[in-house]
Amino acid sequence: MKELSLEESFVQGSKNRCTVDITETSKPMVVRGVTSKSEIVNCKNIQRDFYYIDTGYVGNFPSEGNSSGKKIWHRVVKNDLQHTYPLDVPADRWNNLIKQDSRLQWNGWKNYNKKILLVLPNPKACRYYDIDCDQWIAETTEKIKTYSNLPIEVRVKGSRSERNHGYSIYSAFDTGVYATVSFNSIASLESVLYGIPAFVSVPCSASTLASNDLSTLKNPYKPELNSITKMCQTLAYGQYTHEEILNGTAWKIINEIIS
Repeated sequence: MKELSLEESFVQGSKNRCTVDITETSKPMVVRGVTSKSEIVNCKNIQRDFYYIDTGYVGNFPSEGNSSGKKIWHRVVKNDLQHTYPLDVPADRWNNLIKQDSRLQWNGWKNYNKKILLVLPNPKACRYYDIDCDQWIAETTEKIKTYSNLPIEVRVKGSRSERNHGYSIYSAFDTGVYATVSFNSIASLESVLYGIPAFVSVPCSASTLASNDLSTLKNPYKPELNSITKMCQTLAYGQYTHEEILNGTAWKIINEIIS
């Protein structure tokens, strides 16, 4: 039997209440990836619900519970690209993720002070926000130099294979990173969870946990544990396994629990 795509799985798991027909306005649309900007913009313009599917927030790299580092988690967001604010949800799914990867357990703020980590943005994300990627990099670099004398380490995202075999974000953090600066990368979320302050430019999963004002580099925002935990619990309720998408669990959580 042919394996269903994530989009097809979500449609089936939602008992066919979703459609990918752009001419249909009475049913929600399922879109995959930030390159689907025209469909997303159209849905917003006509106030049509859409479900955005992309890589999950955490749990997709080698860890105690995912030794192969396969992409087993996929985020599904209703009417947005990422979950950007905390919701009142149970702690069970986040606690299970911590069991899978102990690095997700917050253990306080680090006292590293050797460098600033600048995570280069995905050009696709920049295009979605109509921002020139090279210009963002140049301007952000100059702002960092204006407000900090620390050296800047530039991190290219790299392939999944590279990140699975020695080029992990945690390897970068442990070289003394004082703060992480990114456009909207998951690296900012990972940074905060690892105890390193973060800065972001556009709405993303780390928005409530990071700052968008580089002038505060000398005294970066450090959210309290309660805020970190609540946001992480929300994100855990926003990402699902393929099986959960197929069997309707994702649909139920999105529309009956977190809506």
